[in-house]
Amino acid sequence: MVAKKTNTVGENTDNITNISIEDGFQRLNELLNNMEAEDIGLEASFDLYKQGVELVKVLNGRLDDVEGKLNEVNDVQ
Repeated sequence: MVAKKTNTVGENTDNITNISIEDGFQRLNELLNNMEAEDIGLEASFDLYKQGVELVKVLNGRLDDVEGKLNEVNDVQ
């Protein structure tokens, strides 16, 4: 059995490649809110930042895919 990665606030980071665009943006907002908390430590903040960077990479890829599909549809017409 493979252990799932978690950050210091206990969030699962293994499933970000399967996250929808809408859920991804919601998760980014949650990460930002957690990072802005006054009681968060530097290490926890850095872990959240790393999660956000990875999530942005996934979402950029998803948005590029959607843009490509839109371009294909527009080229057919």
